[in-house]
Parts: sequence; structure tokens; C-alpha cells
Amino acid sequence: MKLLEVIKRFTKKLHPFDIVFIAVAVAALVAFYLIFKRQTVFITIRAKMTDRDEFTIGYVIGDKEVDELGRTISEIVNVESYKISPFQSTVYLDINLKVTYNPRTRVYSARGKDILFGETFTFEFSKSRFKGIIVDLPGLSEALNIKTGKTIVKAQVRYDNREFSDVYGVPGFFANAVKVGDTVVDTEGNILAKILDVKVTPAKRIFITNSGYPVTIDDPQLKDIYFTIELASKEIYGKLYMFDYKPLLIGESIPIYTKNVALWPTITEIVK
Repeated sequence: MKLLEVIKRFTKKLHPFDIVFIAVAVAALVAFYLIFKRQTVFITIRAKMTDRDEFTIGYVIGDKEVDELGRTISEIVNVESYKISPFQSTVYLDINLKVTYNPRTRVYSARGKDILFGETFTFEFSKSRFKGIIVDLPGLSEALNIKTGKTIVKAQVRYDNREFSDVYGVPGFFANAVKVGDTVVDTEGNILAKILDVKVTPAKRIFITNSGYPVTIDDPQLKDIYFTIELASKEIYGKLYMFDYKPLLIGESIPIYTKNVALWPTITEIVK
């Protein structure tokens, strides 16, 4: 009651100008708060990097990054990877990250940088330190209207280090290394590529006769190997991608790594 009486006595002493000034000041403070307020939240982002196999074992679920006060600022919650060469893998880390959210711009930020697709961040966990590229964050899939599905392509194995430039064939021991039904999977067991058909023929070579005429003959050792492959794909703005964000285009190579062989067949046709 005493407080109400004090307020009444105070308001009675105010002039109209004082009331207007106080109202404007309060409105300005509210507007300042709404414009510049920030929220500290945790979000899950996905970071991508390519590393040698012996280094990827350091990416462990549950590994944390802490600040000077020992508070968790990021934590690895999931790890996925697939091989891209005999000694390297592409690794995807789902990271629970402490960020600042600006409701006015609808942008997350951390460590003085905005959390955006393609932005590079350095993480220092207790068991690993790496620089990753952000490939997913809350709301990105909806904004890009990403559509996932399957795409069937035809591909040919081409041996680029061959001695003869007129031959696309590969050594015969590759011919029996890949079977129909073979799959390429990530560490979560998701099928990234599946072999639907394999066709093997003798490689063709252009031979110049003594008369100067070109003649096509079968190479006695090399083979032409053709695959029909079903790829897990995603469509973004009408463009197709495989193995997450690798362009799915004619002329691009597909990393085929099974338990028996490592090949990079070149896409020659996109069937559907």
C-alpha cells in the first residue's frame, strides 16, 4: 500500500512533458532490447572433412570441447564416414554446438562467425582437433527444399595411367572384382551405391596397318568394364548430388570401395 501511495504522489508531481519523456524512454529501451537481444542455445550442426584413415579414429562420439570455466560448448553426437581412396575417408560429424541466436536476422553465430552453409570452423575436442566445413544446420534442408531419392547411372572403369591413350580398358583382374549386388555403405550402414549390372568386354584398340589404315582390334589383356549403378542421391534446386554433396554429372567419377576392390568408374549416362 505504501508503494502505491508513493507512486501516486510521484505521478501527481509529473508534468505532461515528463510523462511523454518517460513513455518515449521506456519505448526506446524496449525497442533496443528487441533489436539487440540475443539467445544462447544449443543446436546440432553437421561438419564435413576429409582425412587420412589413421586420423579419423580420433573422432569419438561423446568427445567434448569446453571453455575456460569447464563448461561444455560443443559435443560430438554422431560420426559417419565413407572411403574415398585407399588411405582417406570423408567424415561427417554431428556436433551439438553452443551458439548465439539473433531472432532479428535469424542467424546463429559462434566464436565471432555466423553459422552458415560452407563456413569453416575449427574444433578442439579432447581427443581431436580439426577444421570442418558446415554442410547442415537447423532449417537448411527446408530452405534448400532438398529431395532425396535414387538415381540410376551407367559408368565405365577407365584406367587413366595406361600407356596407350587410345585404350580405355583396365587390367583383367578388375573384371571379376565387382559383382552384381555389391554395395558401398557408410559407417551407419546406409547404402550409397549399389551395383545393378556388370558388363565386361575386351578393350578396343586402334591399330594402324602398314597401308596406313586404322583398324579396331581387341586388346589381348585389357578389359572394358561397364557398370549400372543405383546411387543414393539428393536434388537441390534441380541439380543432383551423390555421396552427400558430390555433383552427379556425366564425366564425374564414383568412389566404389567394397571389401575386395577400390575403383573410380566414370559416369557415362544418367538413366533416371
